[in-house]
Amino acid sequence: MSEIRDLRVLITGASSGIGKALAFEFANKGAKLAITSRSFGSLRKVADELEDTFPGIQAPLAVACDVANREKVNQLIKRCEDQLGGIDILINNAGTGVYGYSEMTALEDFRSVMEVNFFGAVHCILRVLPLLKKNGSGLIVNISSVAAMYGVPYLGAYSASKAALVALGQSLRAELAGSGVSIMNVYPGYTQTGFFEKEKNVGGAHRPPGPYVSPQRVAKTIVRAIKKEKQELILSLGGKMLALSRSFLPWLVIRVMKRIANKLRNKKEEFNE
Repeated sequence: MSEIRDLRVLITGASSGIGKALAFEFANKGAKLAITSRSFGSLRKVADELEDTFPGIQAPLAVACDVANREKVNQLIKRCEDQLGGIDILINNAGTGVYGYSEMTALEDFRSVMEVNFFGAVHCILRVLPLLKKNGSGLIVNISSVAAMYGVPYLGAYSASKAALVALGQSLRAELAGSGVSIMNVYPGYTQTGFFEKEKNVGGAHRPPGPYVSPQRVAKTIVRAIKKEKQELILSLGGKMLALSRSFLPWLVIRVMKRIANKLRNKKEEFNE
């Protein structure tokens, strides 16, 4: 997919962070955009910013949608068909998280994370895939996480949801061979977004202090990888080291994860035996 211009791109979770940065990067390349998030107010601001920054582009289609709601997703894709004529690239970026001890995470919170991070993507994929197959071309990009490569301490629900998304993408890639439809799984590391401010913290630990990568840098790397038709994209040095170590030095990964858990643990919130 060497040329982005005039491709129809749907980005979920586009009101902030990586999703917003991707919208700007695709707009800069001349793509026709559909952007969505749960908050229409925030989404409208992004659409206005895009039009101000790139006055020559087609006005983005901005549609409020909770991807966890399958009917809302169906309505979203219908809008894309009616106003854009279809979709060429689907970016599954919408996400939510819970931080802290897994055993302190309520079952409802496990479910809500899975509903957005995994089933939200599933809803979009199942609705968009027939369109892509009919065209004989297209791309689905799953924005996963380094936490999907190996369960990260205090991110039990999030790691599980992103790992499920990766596994689905890998299965689809093999099933779609010869169809013209491609799958790319992306594994960002810690990124400077408002995600951490919105996530629920159930206690027991604190986030690492950084430094974090800018969403603009992440977006540029993703778009370059799309143009090069990559299938797997690990965005951080730590992620690349983890990918290598889990295969050849699994004992080292286990040891490092235990050290990370101990370092981030809030000592005053230790469980009482």
